[in-house]
Amino acid sequence: MPSITHESPIEIIRRHPPLAAELARRLAQVSIPGEDLVAVDLVANDASNVIPAQFTADMVTLVRDKTTGEPLLLIVIEPQGRSADEKTFSWPAYLTNLREAHKCRDAILIVVCWNETEAEKCRQAVPLGHPGFILVPIVIGPRSAPGTDDASPWLTILCTAIGAVPLDSDEARRAVLDAITGTGSNTTNRRRLTTIILATATEAARLALEALMQSTEYRSDFFDAIQAQGEAKGEARGEVKGEVRILLKILDSRSIHLTNEQLTLITSCTNPDQLDLWADRALGATSANDLFKD
Repeated sequence: MPSITHESPIEIIRRHPPLAAELARRLAQVSIPGEDLVAVDLVANDASNVIPAQFTADMVTLVRDKTTGEPLLLIVIEPQGRSADEKTFSWPAYLTNLREAHKCRDAILIVVCWNETEAEKCRQAVPLGHPGFILVPIVIGPRSAPGTDDASPWLTILCTAIGAVPLDSDEARRAVLDAITGTGSNTTNRRRLTTIILATATEAARLALEALMQSTEYRSDFFDAIQAQGEAKGEARGEVKGEVRILLKILDSRSIHLTNEQLTLITSCTNPDQLDLWADRALGATSANDLFKD
């Protein structure tokens, strides 16, 4: 089952797809208009073709012109934590097949690594045999991430989740907490982003972050807001329904199919703690069995 380290970049971009376009601008130096002129959407990640073998990318986003709807750039996002030789065969298939499926002339591959040794391996060119047909993956790693001085809050969160922003200083910890609040996310999304950062941080950094979150400066944004949400869930039926919708969206985005009994179990649940547990498991699940393993 994919680890939370593997799923964190995907979950962050899922909550803010324009981050994929920001990565493309900074890492690939592609020329695409700003957020006010383009729309960035998550699209189907199935890169299969008529050959029986199935190719499914981790995440695919499509940048479109907001006015005309014209596809401008296809961005394939692939988290990679360990060496996998088969990727040299599947990555070119992702780009060529998805490029054809979405009728987009320009397509790029961005590989997200939380291990710099693996990042160096992923940067190696992949010759396809045809003269001039060579894929050179664009890779972001702990020591090869774009600077965050003028970055969006979402890029700061992503860089922190993969270890590119060490949380060994008070300044860095404040920067990532400010970034989470700077996204303007609601309490549910802010809680999910906070969970990702705490889960990917070292033990020492996690304890320091938790202490900072309960300080006077941040308590209202994190501790009080999250605690109030938990209390409200027990009282407000609408909030529980919102948690159910989020959980079902996560499962749908990961192409996890539920039986009628499993769907009923989720939609009839009124325990917010149980829904939160299922949502956390869904981030790294590959099947419904991972969700209901108890």
